[in-house]
Amino acid sequence: MVQVCLTLEDPAVVREALGDITVVLNSAGPFQRTAKPLIDACLHTGAHYLDLAGEVPEFRLAAGRDEEARAAGVMLLPGAGFGVVPTGSLAVHLHRRPPDADRLEIAFQTIGGIFRGTATTLLRDLPRTGVRLHAGVYLPQWARSHHYEDRLRHGTHHRGRQPLARGSVTSSHSTGIRTIDTCTALPAPVRVLMKLAARMPAVFTSSPWRGITHALVRRLPPGPSEAALADGSSHIWAQASTQEGQRVAAVLHGPDAYEFTARTAQVLLQRTLDGQATPGFQAPASAHGPDLVLTIPDASRQDLA
Repeated sequence: MVQVCLTLEDPAVVREALGDITVVLNSAGPFQRTAKPLIDACLHTGAHYLDLAGEVPEFRLAAGRDEEARAAGVMLLPGAGFGVVPTGSLAVHLHRRPPDADRLEIAFQTIGGIFRGTATTLLRDLPRTGVRLHAGVYLPQWARSHHYEDRLRHGTHHRGRQPLARGSVTSSHSTGIRTIDTCTALPAPVRVLMKLAARMPAVFTSSPWRGITHALVRRLPPGPSEAALADGSSHIWAQASTQEGQRVAAVLHGPDAYEFTARTAQVLLQRTLDGQATPGFQAPASAHGPDLVLTIPDASRQDLA
């Protein structure tokens, strides 16, 4: 495996750099800036494309290039990390139990510290609306709190359900379900900030706010230590339901989210190198099945009554 460092401003430079590359794993965010030039280059050179994106625009970008990718024999598989792989795997697993399910709910929780990259993305997204997929249409939705029992950890109750885009595009692609809510359990201070951002978005896009948050983010560690990775964990709950009221649910537990991402990306990269690559836009769970996530060390799944 080769690590490539290059600028993305000149398409010719990017194409030349990828000339002998079989598979590209894009781990350089923000993906709203890096995905398109790399996908363009992959379609030109014939390299398969994977990335760690987790938001709707990036997935829709890849989905919109599906026909081009099929014609070029190139697989476009965004979302090779945490958030998408486990949620998509649970979605496909549950959809096989009632194949006529028309609604999917997904919630996840991560246990561990927050670091520079995550904090930067979180603060950038505060003044933006989340989304929910309803009847095949993405609708804007501000974060708001709900009381719910999700059994994310040991059957406990968690408060503060927040709309996110994670997993909605890939789960819909993998299952055909057209109403999907994806949420996360967040600490109380973050929930307060999200509520304030919904009421006063202009404040959170102002220069003073950006200056303050930039200074605060720079104080955070750039990434987790080995001890933090060992202590962290992730928990995903999902429920599929039918119009007749049938419900099935499952929970998945795994390692620290950063570690989860590294492991899933490595597995998907190796499978692609081994020739397991279907041309066109693909989701991890539809391309590799719902048990893909169970090949990740320390990941386990349990069906709920």
